[in-house]
Amino acid sequence: MARLSRWPRRAQRFRSVAWWLIALLIVAGCAPTNLPEARPTPNLDPISAERRAMSFTTDDGVILAGELTLPRQPALPPLAVIIHHSGPVDRDAYGYLAELLVARGYAVFRFDKRGTGASGGAYGCCEAADALAAYRAAVAQPGIDQRRVFIVAQSIGTRYVAASFAEYVAATPPCGVALLSNLLGPDEIVAITAPVDVIVADSEPDLQRIGPDAVAAHNARWPDSARLYIAAGAEHTLFDIREGPIDWSNPNWVQRYHRGAMASLLEWLDRTPC
Repeated sequence: MARLSRWPRRAQRFRSVAWWLIALLIVAGCAPTNLPEARPTPNLDPISAERRAMSFTTDDGVILAGELTLPRQPALPPLAVIIHHSGPVDRDAYGYLAELLVARGYAVFRFDKRGTGASGGAYGCCEAADALAAYRAAVAQPGIDQRRVFIVAQSIGTRYVAASFAEYVAATPPCGVALLSNLLGPDEIVAITAPVDVIVADSEPDLQRIGPDAVAAHNARWPDSARLYIAAGAEHTLFDIREGPIDWSNPNWVQRYHRGAMASLLEWLDRTPC
């Protein structure tokens, strides 16, 4: 009888362990499965004349790091300054774009947001001001054609540029502003008093406002100054999803950039006069 009396206690312990395992499985099933975004290293050495490491100081005294990549030709190339999309991203998030631009004869400036890469500070502060500081540092560099400077802004970066455009102009008036994954509507885009190239994905829920309507508003204020390209089969950041969703934890995501969108950008840069 003593031996049999232990079974209820064993059964109770078994049930407790079973419920604990079930709870663990439920929690694991509900936990996020997304891995951090991979940062493929761009292959810039074969196509660049110089990869100039830079640092610059923000308005609140934080030192950020970046890189100016100069092409082999021409001797004084035009400059493209990349203003980031949202998130704690470093310069290599735009390595694929740097490869395309440098191969086309453009100098490219990319930087690490605060708290990422080689930059100081903690991520989550002052992104608009940091973007402007990056632009000021880039346009002050020797070895570029300062009469041909372009801004290439993406997503939230488009808002940063529009909100402070007069200050960008005060540093160096840009020849044009490429608005990748544009977020600006008709009332906001007219703050950019320079030619604009709006490139948006066809999957955008607000496509009419940030695409055709925004371009029409800019052209109404500044005639023949805005162009629109709608990337078919792209997600927000202009990567091609026609063959399925992007696995951002796989470094091969860098090969999925939307070919049509990037070709359109390069063509617009080449033909925009200053």
